[in-house]
Amino acid sequence: MAFSHHNRGQIPCSETSAQFLGRKITPPFRKSGVIQASKLVQMGAILILSVLLTPSAVLSYTVLWDTSHGVYVSSTFGGDGYQPSQYGYYQTLAEHLSNYNFTVDTTSQGFLSDDPAGYDVVVVCLTSAYDSSYTSTEVQRIVDFVDDGGGLLILGDRQSAPNGNIQPVASEFGITLGFSDLPPPFEIYTSALAVHPIFDGVDEIFMVAAAELSVTAPASPVAWQEGTGKTIAVVAQYGQGRVLALGDCSLWSWVNTYEERFYTADNPQFAVGTFTYLAVPEPTTLLLLGLGAALLIRKRG
Repeated sequence: MAFSHHNRGQIPCSETSAQFLGRKITPPFRKSGVIQASKLVQMGAILILSVLLTPSAVLSYTVLWDTSHGVYVSSTFGGDGYQPSQYGYYQTLAEHLSNYNFTVDTTSQGFLSDDPAGYDVVVVCLTSAYDSSYTSTEVQRIVDFVDDGGGLLILGDRQSAPNGNIQPVASEFGITLGFSDLPPPFEIYTSALAVHPIFDGVDEIFMVAAAELSVTAPASPVAWQEGTGKTIAVVAQYGQGRVLALGDCSLWSWVNTYEERFYTADNPQFAVGTFTYLAVPEPTTLLLLGLGAALLIRKRG
């Protein structure tokens, strides 16, 4: 199966844009204004292409990881548990992302105290929300964040885990976590991947004891367990933002030599593709922002 994008038409820019704004302009200034606006649009187009082609090399991004609902700490591994802290199981993920201009912060106070509006991506992870459920007020804050252009990563797990703690968030985007447990083997290697930006440079991903995800609109499946065809990764476009949900919390974890999941298969590149996709706005959004800035500068001139 392949993930396809709708073709987007080009937005022309000409002298008639001044007429559209209802502004009378004398011919000499009108001509220079058109040239100025045209140059601004061209510069905007170059910037857009640069962001789309090499986003992490052009811009820096921020990620806010919520730990306010309780972090699960393994009795075997100890440390800080499933969070991107110094001794946390996701610290290797955070360090790897830093090589691509991502900064990962955590909030122990939650999204109602630490407003996610200043971040590019927020993370709602089951093993970082192990003790309590998201409230309706928290869910609405997350929905508003995505609707305004933010990226959301949701990490669920098997049916025996408390997926219900983060299900209120997932439900807003047509996603059901822990729909069913995947059959053995528990170590899941799959190349059944859709053609999608999150899989750029990725041939295979690895999960452990993952669960099937069930989806309805606006969500769509993008990765499946080989052999069963069960969905293990989904994406959704919501408002101006993007959502990605996975059926495993531990695919990017690293505790010690006994749990080297982060570096298995193409998981490191999959992490970069995931966070880049969630952080970078839609091309249409970038284009509209560029055109809006050009018209505003032109109008003020």
